[in-house]
Amino acid sequence: MQRFVNVHCHLLNFRFIPDAFFKTRAPIRERLLRCKLTRWIARAVTFLWPGKKYDKIHEVLALMKRDIRDLVKPFVDEMDQASIVLATPLMMDLELASFNVKPETPYRYQVMLISEIAVDYPGKIMPFIMFDPRRRSVSELIKTALEEMGFLGVKMYPPLGHHPDPGSFFNDAEVNHALNATYEYCEKESIPITAHCSRGGAYSGDLMHSREVVHKFSHPSSWEGVLEKYPGLRLNFAHFGGNEDFLNFDRSESWSNKILELMRKYDGVYADISYHEPALWEKTAGDYFATLEKLMNDDPIRDRIPFGTDWLMTRHTWTEKAYVEAFLMLPPTMLQQIAFENPLNFLFSDRKLPMRIKRFFESKNIKKTDLPHLIRVTLTV
Repeated sequence: MQRFVNVHCHLLNFRFIPDAFFKTRAPIRERLLRCKLTRWIARAVTFLWPGKKYDKIHEVLALMKRDIRDLVKPFVDEMDQASIVLATPLMMDLELASFNVKPETPYRYQVMLISEIAVDYPGKIMPFIMFDPRRRSVSELIKTALEEMGFLGVKMYPPLGHHPDPGSFFNDAEVNHALNATYEYCEKESIPITAHCSRGGAYSGDLMHSREVVHKFSHPSSWEGVLEKYPGLRLNFAHFGGNEDFLNFDRSESWSNKILELMRKYDGVYADISYHEPALWEKTAGDYFATLEKLMNDDPIRDRIPFGTDWLMTRHTWTEKAYVEAFLMLPPTMLQQIAFENPLNFLFSDRKLPMRIKRFFESKNIKKTDLPHLIRVTLTV
């Protein structure tokens, strides 16, 4: 059985997400999600969200009502059923994204909870801390999470309210200072960064009426100045530009085309295939996998496409096993590259477990023998 490493997933519940954030997106549908009567709400959402299945909607609503420590168990069960041996949940810092309305669980406490989960599942759940450069003392928070709390990498989400380039006029001086400090640190320490990069997804309340600005912040070209200044960054463009652009990667105006240009120019640039719905739709699967195979025959692109699902965001339609099974149609050597080799190359520089992670395990009395086979055998520990 092919083993998978999932570089893009999330552990979120309703307490992690501000109410106002829902209300800015789709007032009728999203406000329904907060209701306690899950079953009839699932039916209503299914009606308002064509193409989604009632049972999956009901399941994902039930999951999001759980305490985060209870939510991780069904996720790990799904990982096991799908032969996913390692997952890197990406945190979402939404405190500054929605009119300054706070989530029920403060972000710093969220970080502590996710760190505890990393202790409960050492070497199997290795989270990414989200970096919002507008947050006060954010550089210190990032370093603490990475060096003392078991976080493997950094998550960035520019459309939540900042431009990723520390030379950008859009940002305040303090934001650009925080960006420079974190990029410098991540480049020096070979820390992987995953950045949201598609037209879809979340965006800040401040930008909700300006899709042009949202797309500018999200666009891969916004990272050109970053990579020129920090060419050694290990940077993953999440979603490989998005569904439509991926299938049209040869068009000069497509986001995927720009990502490919950056992948060829910089050795540390990757692009994951999370939330790629065309892979799971019967009418588009043929075109999708033909496109993917074409890219996987392109050097050096074949070494830069890691696997990801975007669970819990995809759970309204697919379990982890269902998402994984769609990719089993790939030739075995190609699947091994996407599912296993590329994710590990992105996550672990020179296939070594970072010393900061070793120290974290030691501080929690986690021995090498407690770590999963993947970590003990595949990596230098």
